[in-house]
Amino acid sequence: MDIQQQIMRIRQARELIAGALQGVDIPQIEAMLRNADMELHWALWNLGEPVALRPELDYAARADMS
Repeated sequence: MDIQQQIMRIRQARELIAGALQGVDIPQIEAMLRNADMELHWALWNLGEPVALRPELDYAARADMS
């Protein structure tokens, strides 16, 4: 798998997590999902991809695109 494929898969995983976060009503589950998203966010950053300073700001950017 090359770097671009890794980046694509990480972005897809973040999208799945964003979907799972919608309507979650168990605080522990929300915290774990946000934690997972943070790790993926930093993985993209370490791969040199442009990401927001904080991962939740990426959600706002995605909402603006819709």
